[in-house]
Amino acid sequence: MTTEHSPSRPPVWRCACLLLFLASLVPSSTIGAERHTIQPTLRVLFIGNSYTYFNNLGDMVAGIAAAGTGPKIAPTLAVRGGQSLQWHLENGPAMVALKTGTWDYVVLQEQSMLGVATLDGKAVIADPSAFHAAVREWARRVRSVGAKPILFMTWARRSALPEQAKLSEAYLSIGRELNIAVAPVGEAWSAARTRWLSLDLHIFDESHPTPAGSYLAACVIFSTLTGRDPKGAPSVILGHPVARSEGTVDFSEMVPLVDLGTTTAGWLQEIAWKAVLDHRSRTDK
Repeated sequence: MTTEHSPSRPPVWRCACLLLFLASLVPSSTIGAERHTIQPTLRVLFIGNSYTYFNNLGDMVAGIAAAGTGPKIAPTLAVRGGQSLQWHLENGPAMVALKTGTWDYVVLQEQSMLGVATLDGKAVIADPSAFHAAVREWARRVRSVGAKPILFMTWARRSALPEQAKLSEAYLSIGRELNIAVAPVGEAWSAARTRWLSLDLHIFDESHPTPAGSYLAACVIFSTLTGRDPKGAPSVILGHPVARSEGTVDFSEMVPLVDLGTTTAGWLQEIAWKAVLDHRSRTDK
């Protein structure tokens, strides 16, 4: 038995095929209001020392990204306490990670005083020439594997706040020379200290960050990586703990890396975003 169809009314299966074909011609992001564009995951290698691994800065940046609608961030730490970028060129896990992993960005953090220098028995900011030489080599190697370098401008120690100007210029000058984006963390710290004297960003040693200090740094780095405002980021972020003595990440558990009130978190987000925008306006001229 055969079934005949009127020319004006094609069979159901032909209509369905036609609809599927037409749908394939339309960009997926426009089919259905409920469908969202899938965001990429940025693979980020963090190279540095305790300023990076205290409070697990990598996981903190990832936590900020995870709560938003933009790209997610998958961090890896290659760190060693007290060491410089020159040391990382010659020792430790950073070079192995760079060669064996696949990265979108590599965040480079220098030793907090740009090396070892003293004046009248007191530690001072070292001449930046060794730092700059290390950055030049790191930039070459990072770009050779198809990744983009980012400079993590650190903050001045509490006992030497006026030194921030020297630190900032050391990072900014090599950033200009090599066309490397700089995450102006140190400048955001300076703005926060001026605006909010009661909030302590340093721990008792006057050097390393409190969770609030790391949160501010994470907001700045997040915005530098993504170009997005960190506004609305969570005030509580969970992540893997890191042994402060070694910088070893414990992947077996998750702990609160930071637990701030929403008001405090909001102020830090605002300060971070303003620092990034101010830095961008200066460098774009």
